[in-house]
Amino acid sequence: MLAIVGFIMIGILIVALVKFNCLPITVFSTLPLIAALIVGSGVSGSMTMLAKGIIQVLPTAALFVGSITYFGIMNDVGLFDRPISMLSKRIKPNVFSVLAIASSVAMIAHLDGSGVATLLITVPAFLPIVKGLKIRVMPFSFIVTMCIGVMNFLPWGGPIGRAATVVGSDAVTLWKTVLPVQIFGILLVYVACFLISRQEVRKGYFVYQPDVRVSLRELSQEELELRRPKLFWFNLLLTVMILVMLFIGIPAFIPFLMGIGLALPVNYGKGGEKAQSARIKAHAKNVLPMIITIIGAGMLLGVITDTGMVNAMAKAIVGVIPKALGPFIHIIMGILAVPLSLVFDPDTLNYGILPVISAMGQAYGITPTQSALAIAIGHNMGVGLCMTSASVYFGLGMFGLEYKEAFKYSFVKSLLFCAALIIFGAIIGVL
Repeated sequence: MLAIVGFIMIGILIVALVKFNCLPITVFSTLPLIAALIVGSGVSGSMTMLAKGIIQVLPTAALFVGSITYFGIMNDVGLFDRPISMLSKRIKPNVFSVLAIASSVAMIAHLDGSGVATLLITVPAFLPIVKGLKIRVMPFSFIVTMCIGVMNFLPWGGPIGRAATVVGSDAVTLWKTVLPVQIFGILLVYVACFLISRQEVRKGYFVYQPDVRVSLRELSQEELELRRPKLFWFNLLLTVMILVMLFIGIPAFIPFLMGIGLALPVNYGKGGEKAQSARIKAHAKNVLPMIITIIGAGMLLGVITDTGMVNAMAKAIVGVIPKALGPFIHIIMGILAVPLSLVFDPDTLNYGILPVISAMGQAYGITPTQSALAIAIGHNMGVGLCMTSASVYFGLGMFGLEYKEAFKYSFVKSLLFCAALIIFGAIIGVL
């Protein structure tokens, strides 16, 4: 009974998110309650489960509030302008140099966890160079997408936070576990730049143009007024101190909230409370949707965990999986997360599928953390081609590409990139 109700609920959840474009909070706040009542939990018991689930995800929600707001403020003050400018000046008129430096800029730009911001910083600066050197846009698009995927392993990037919510862990703890894989992924990006550059030159997609130069995006008057170049070293030191505190056992959300409390008065104190509040409000649009989704996910997880649904579904699936494949189910599903990400958005994949995979894995001695990280790795490498994501089409518009062009060039490469990361993770014992 529990398994049947669970599968029906997950099926309806996926259809509602994918086909009918329902907001996650709409689905998460209604379906679990209905399912709990159907299996006999009662109104009082069901409400207790929902509340318990919400309480469990509040630290993750606080981390997102702090980290996204903090790095948004650092982007406002121009902390990343100087390193991006230094890198851009080192560009040389060859394919590898263009792709490698564009990768470096994209990874720095993505420290705030915003894919749209990364595209806005990277694409306008490098696309004219790519076209000027007669380099195809598709390799450039693929490399930037992989940079976003690799940097999304940061605790505030999205997938790790969602995974932490599902398995009841701390996002920073998960990040520390997957950090060796992230470092390997960063190195692999540069290897991909080298291999792709050789391929592009061999196929004749390159014309030497010594006069082609990088031109960074021109800042608007509003953006210039927010910049604080004289406070660069203060903001850099503050950011380094926050990152150091993440590794010494302090709850992850506290350093970022403290950082906001210091950054706002130092950078915008002259404008008074109004100017400081404006910076928080400016980044609320990036924070609020994620927070509401995380809280809703807590409601879902509270029900499927406390009713025993997730364990019942896992046992049902385990019964039809060949025992020989059982110990590798998380690795298989991690690689399959790339094609699954074509249709399933992050919320569906993490909150609809991961709980079942996590419970299945435990039957074969696989920890929930290993299952969560495998899915997160696969999703990060495939999310750049998600057909249901508006940001994907935003990026394609900036690159000037059609979806079918990007898919044809990137899908197999993304799958191989994912497989390399997952195999590396398995070899070193992370997965």
